[in-house]
Amino acid sequence: MGPVTELGLHFIGTGNAFAPGGLCWNGFLVNGRYLFEAPPQALQGIHHLGVDANEIDAVILSHHHGDHFLGLPFLLLEWKYTRRRTPVHIVGPPRTHELATLICDTVYPGLMPLPYEVVWHEQAANEQIALADLSLRTFGMAHDEKLSSSLGFLATLGGRRFGYTGDSALCDSVLALATESEVLVSECASVDIEGDVHMNLVSDIPKVRAAMTPTATLLLTHLGAGITGTELPNTIVARDYENYRF
Repeated sequence: MGPVTELGLHFIGTGNAFAPGGLCWNGFLVNGRYLFEAPPQALQGIHHLGVDANEIDAVILSHHHGDHFLGLPFLLLEWKYTRRRTPVHIVGPPRTHELATLICDTVYPGLMPLPYEVVWHEQAANEQIALADLSLRTFGMAHDEKLSSSLGFLATLGGRRFGYTGDSALCDSVLALATESEVLVSECASVDIEGDVHMNLVSDIPKVRAAMTPTATLLLTHLGAGITGTELPNTIVARDYENYRF
């Protein structure tokens, strides 16, 4: 086994679909190479961080709601006109390629076919995929049943294990991710609204925290208005453009 890698999670946004309080929509970049989610402002956020978008090896999408997906056409456009030469991997639920093509053909006619290689990985729950030094295991999440599916991910990078719930109500998959992650990025869409598609800070997140080992870190994102802090141990309310290192 090689040396353990430092994990750097740099958030390009932490808000939910309603961008409460002016928060950018949720998404984060891992070690400058792996982008989790493609929110509408993804390209702007990447430029804001001073990151070369051509250095991103993969985009990992949890589901197809607009606040998680609609930044993808801008990334594909950027890579075309900056003459990307290396392949890029797009990971997402079934129909990701079809939906991306439909949107691009509508809003940027002629963008496709692309002059660089895009490797599309459409994943179901309980599958594994390896992308260079990043490995992913998919989990089925309890979110919008009208979508093709909603995924969470357990990722391993350089000997480190981190999880991402995507959008989900509290369910067995969320708790499974919590038990296996040394760092878990979890949605927290409201303070105390009860629902069957999202988690809240009062009822759900304490159960997620309790499922984790005491030394593991919980990062809250996809935030609702009024979520500015928590007294839960080793729990951080993520902030737009903050870089968290572990």
